[in-house]
Formats: sequence, structure tokens, C-alpha cells
Amino acid sequence: MKETRFCAFAMLFAGFANSGNAAVTTLDFNSIPLHPSNHEISVSKPYLEDGFKLTTLAGVSFQLSGGTIYAIMPSSPYWTGSVGLYSGVVTNYGSAFLLEKQDGGTFDLLSMDAASFWTISSGRQFSVYGYPQAGSFVSQSFLLDATTNTLETLYFNDSFKNLNKIIFSSTYAQVDNIKLGIASSISSVPLPGAAWMLMGGLGFISRRNIAKTLRWPR
Repeated sequence: MKETRFCAFAMLFAGFANSGNAAVTTLDFNSIPLHPSNHEISVSKPYLEDGFKLTTLAGVSFQLSGGTIYAIMPSSPYWTGSVGLYSGVVTNYGSAFLLEKQDGGTFDLLSMDAASFWTISSGRQFSVYGYPQAGSFVSQSFLLDATTNTLETLYFNDSFKNLNKIIFSSTYAQVDNIKLGIASSISSVPLPGAAWMLMGGLGFISRRNIAKTLRWPR
């Protein structure tokens, strides 16, 4: 009986699991090795993780190469408990992060963690710009809290879907745990198909039970 129940639930789960068409990945920067004494270390550009690339841009129209990417280390007073990234400033031009998929595909921005290096409100402004495949751009701005070594999670609305890239603040705050939605490589199965799979499995179970009854000694 346990075997037949397992078959039924396995078929049901397989049908409905394949009905989804999105996956979520989180860029946590945990592959960056920790340094025992430096407060921060430089990271090669572009930084690559889980099919995404992160680099920096500078200038009014982001037409220039941006600052060095730095990773916060445990000896830093800004250590939050895990590796966070920020950008060094290009004098007179600032710096910002650019995040894209390595294959040029689209993605959704769901959330990211951030912690400001400043306690004054002017240094805690944090802005994110998304560039949808359809064109133009969307944006959200946040005022980060004044706890400089505690991450807070920033959530993004539905306008941050089907993006080609995002550009966001990087010189006054560190970022971590960037959660992204991407198209799943598993082909989706429509719900009617899942239902037929389940019905077929239940029919198979019924036939087995009938056969067992007919063979059972009386």
C-alpha cells in the first residue's frame, strides 16, 4: 500500500512541479575567499556568479569604467556576518554597479540586502534602476537605516521584471544576497497534463488492486 501511495503522490508532484516556469538564484558572494587581516580586498571585474556578471560604471551617463570592486572582510568594522561588495569612487565621476546575465538574457530583481557606511541621511540614500527588455527604465529609492554593520532587505515591485540589466548605488553602501528570478530550463507541463498524469496513475493503482483481489486466496 505504501508503494502505491508513493506512486500517486510522485505523479501528482511531478505534474505540478513542472507547471512552474521560473527559478530563483541568490548572489551571495560566498565564493570570495576571506582574508585574515585586511578590512577589504579587491575583486576582479567582472565578478561572475551563477550565470550573472557584476561590474562598475562611472560618469553622468555611465559611459566610463567604474571603480574597483571591494569585498568587506571580517576584520572590518562594517562586517555584517557575510561578504558584501561595494565600489571605490572614481574621482569626480562616482561609481555604480552594473548587473547583467552573462548570456545576455532577461531576469527579475526580487530583493537585495544592503548596509550603508554612513549614519547621516544624505549618505544613506540608495537607488536602483532597472532596464526592462521592452525599453525605458524603472527605479526604486530607499533610505537605508543607520546601523552600518547590519544588512536590511530591500524588496522590489513588479516593475522590476523581464530586465536586461540593473544599475545601482555602490559607493556609500555594501550589497549582499541579490535575489533574482530567471526563466527555468525545465519545460513547463500545463495543469491539464498534470491532471491526466495523476488520473493515469490512479487508474494504474486501481487495476493493481483489482488484480490483487482476484488473486487473493479465499
